[in-house]
Amino acid sequence: MTENLISTLALAICMLPGILHSLEVVFPMLARLIVNYVLPFFEPGLPKGKNQMTANEQTAMLDAAISSVPTEKKTAAKDYIFLLLFEQRQNSLAFYAVIAGIIYGLQLPLEERAVLHFLLLVLSALFTLVNANHAGIPFLGHHPKVSRNGRNVGFVFAPVWLVSTVLNYLAFTYAST
Repeated sequence: MTENLISTLALAICMLPGILHSLEVVFPMLARLIVNYVLPFFEPGLPKGKNQMTANEQTAMLDAAISSVPTEKKTAAKDYIFLLLFEQRQNSLAFYAVIAGIIYGLQLPLEERAVLHFLLLVLSALFTLVNANHAGIPFLGHHPKVSRNGRNVGFVFAPVWLVSTVLNYLAFTYAST
């Protein structure tokens, strides 16, 4: 494998989250589509209409979360739900920035990609740790609501992000010399 191919593969892998979560920038509630059409593959299984959450059910679920707190804490509950969806939108925007940087970086010769590969090396390493944590390895925090499919996502994507980490490390070293 050539140094340029390693660099290109490292960059391409890091575009995947941005592509998957792109619609959430405009409509954060569309994360439901990932729940309905992507996560069932991690059961493993195929998406089934009877198991899919509708937009109305999703809204009712969020409303129920707000309703579950005492009256004096309703504002805080509403702000929490707002913050979850707001952060989701900002994360999607950050992925757009990553994609834009990658597209720009692909135009550059390998020697000029070092900073981009360093950034993506850090991102990939942290994504490896988070996915491994979701798979059950107890470090880097605690997610109190990891579902069975979420755990399976961790099992599948921790190795993917580990490969991305290695590829970005190699590309960084090639670009830095």
